[in-house]
Amino acid sequence: MWLIKENGFDKEHIIHRGNQFIIGHMKLGVRGTLDEFRRAEKVAITLPFVYDQVGDGWREPVNAFNPLFSEVIIDGKPLNVLNGHVISHEQTLDMKNAVMSRRSVIQRGDYQVTIESSRFVSSVDERLIISKFQVSIDKDIKIVIKTGIDIDIWDINGKHIEDVKLSEKGYLKVEGVTHEKGHLITCLKEITPLFENSKVKIEKNNDGIFYGIEIDAKKNHVYKFESFAVIGVDQENDDLENKLSEVLHEGYHKRLEKHSQIWNQKWDVSNVIIKGDDAADVALRYSIYHLLLLAPQSNSQSIPARGISGQTYKGAVFWDTEIFMLPFYLNTDLVSAKRIILYRIQGLPGAKQKAKSYGFKGAFYAWESQEDGFDACTDYNVTDVFTKRLIRTYFKDKQVHISGDIVYAMKMYIDRTKDFSILKDGALEVILEVARFYLDYGHYSILKNRFEIWDVMGPDEYHERVHNNAFTNQLVKMVFESVLDYEEYFESENDSYFNDMVEKLSYHHELELINKYKDLVYIKEIEDSLVIEQFDGYFNHKDINKDELFKLKLHEHEYLGGQGLAGDTQIIKQADVISMLYLFKEKYSKEVIKNNWEYYEPRTEHGSTLSASMYALTSCMISHPDHAYPLFMKSATVDLTGKSKHFAGGIYIGGTHPAASGGAYMTAIFGFSGLSFNQGIKVNPKLPQSFENISYTVRDKGKLYKVNVDRNESKIMEEKD
Repeated sequence: MWLIKENGFDKEHIIHRGNQFIIGHMKLGVRGTLDEFRRAEKVAITLPFVYDQVGDGWREPVNAFNPLFSEVIIDGKPLNVLNGHVISHEQTLDMKNAVMSRRSVIQRGDYQVTIESSRFVSSVDERLIISKFQVSIDKDIKIVIKTGIDIDIWDINGKHIEDVKLSEKGYLKVEGVTHEKGHLITCLKEITPLFENSKVKIEKNNDGIFYGIEIDAKKNHVYKFESFAVIGVDQENDDLENKLSEVLHEGYHKRLEKHSQIWNQKWDVSNVIIKGDDAADVALRYSIYHLLLLAPQSNSQSIPARGISGQTYKGAVFWDTEIFMLPFYLNTDLVSAKRIILYRIQGLPGAKQKAKSYGFKGAFYAWESQEDGFDACTDYNVTDVFTKRLIRTYFKDKQVHISGDIVYAMKMYIDRTKDFSILKDGALEVILEVARFYLDYGHYSILKNRFEIWDVMGPDEYHERVHNNAFTNQLVKMVFESVLDYEEYFESENDSYFNDMVEKLSYHHELELINKYKDLVYIKEIEDSLVIEQFDGYFNHKDINKDELFKLKLHEHEYLGGQGLAGDTQIIKQADVISMLYLFKEKYSKEVIKNNWEYYEPRTEHGSTLSASMYALTSCMISHPDHAYPLFMKSATVDLTGKSKHFAGGIYIGGTHPAASGGAYMTAIFGFSGLSFNQGIKVNPKLPQSFENISYTVRDKGKLYKVNVDRNESKIMEEKD
């Protein structure tokens, strides 16, 4: 159950397949497009965390030159799936080894051509792409195999690489500089033909630089070559020739063996096996595959909301990473988990600058975080599909819960690992500055004797500038409590670090206010119905159902939020109160969670792929795993099916959905198997009907455990690491 296969070729599925068959890692993302595809088919060789801005366009990660381009030319005309009669076509992703392959049989006139290729992004090297390509034809005929570096790059918001130079020194070379910061991007490619009696020419043109391999092809003979390409950014370029020479010497199969060894080690501690439901088993493994692709490779990296699938969402890091993805790494990969935390610590100066820009003290973290905590989010993120004008949105300035999400993640990391040293690495300063921001942003009502948070947007982005969002207020209270918890921790350790930090930050007054307000933060009352109001006045909004709302749409991509159709209704974009109930589950009874689930789920449009997993998790908490199952599958299969929003108000937002992958993992492990760490490692299974058994490996406080859960018996055994 390690292979993802799709048979048949459909031009309508090109964009989706590019996401579905993605390979790479956090230094290099390669969309699962075919060898002959170009800019029009949205080929992308993405360099995560290498950002660039052109003019007034959105700042986004750079797409590099494409060294995978290869095509077959017969009688002077390219022959491929786009212009030939496709007899058969199969595209495969080997998840175990992170290898993508394809096989296409194409007919033209009285002959058929079979094209096969495979590729992987090396896990041994940072930016090395290794591939092989072969062609055979069922008649004697002259053919040309054209392969090289395509420089006609697909960019969403500008042409990011300029001053492009082409050269060849036994290998092909392309280099250029980025528009904004002048990063030098270089790509080298060389091939090893595994056949004789051919002529090779070098071709340079506006599309790039290519080898043209002329062959007098014999009937049914296979002509193949191996291709090696390395991409460098700035100082990495100094060693590119040595890397290329080394991999050429070793060849495709030896490098694949090393690459596979690394992936097998990852799967040893990450794989989850579901027995009884093959569809769920494969879908969850595919979700885990995406999370393994995205493991941060340095302390300066986290995980963008669209992973490594391209430039959508500006290649930025959202709250998705901390709330939906971090739990996977806490269970399987503590190095990556710590890097996620360190990324936010390094972003503190940017968060403080953002708060200052709005007139507040403390740390207001970026909604769309790029390097150094820079907020790439703009005030106009959606285009009106009717007027084509930009719509003012409030993601950047009113989703203040982002700062609390980061503190929640830091607390989760410390609770799970007992690595209190992270506090001295900068986490404590982050927590103090976030609390300072909330003290300044919030409002103490003298008449009501409570601390309120006005003018915010919760996870439900359809309702803007609301007061006392239940989710946000719980986070604010948690932040205040965390400050005092860590003060107590350092006191118990006879460590002056907390007091020293108070002196350094001139924090005495803030500490007094936190002590005063921590129990006065307004937490929404539980109504007689046990339903918690999402924000002040929510219950006064129009209570219509989703079908009624959708019937009012005049355009399929019409934006529903803000002043749109959903703004004055109770229809919400995604889990909001339900997310709060999951994150703060210890504060609420099963009955409260059940009543809120039943109230809010019918009113939730699930317009974000973050939504389904929160409803699935809480459904398990109220002992309804079969209600959770379709929501779990919705999260786990979103990048298999391609059934997600590709546009928001006319703006393309396609790509992969790693937060949904993380949510699917959370549902399986914490929901269906009921894993918890409150008092040692325990399980409380809530298996759906189709599951016979679920087994997995998990780390906790330096130890490795094998967990096996079925309907009759559960076992937790310590393993050797």
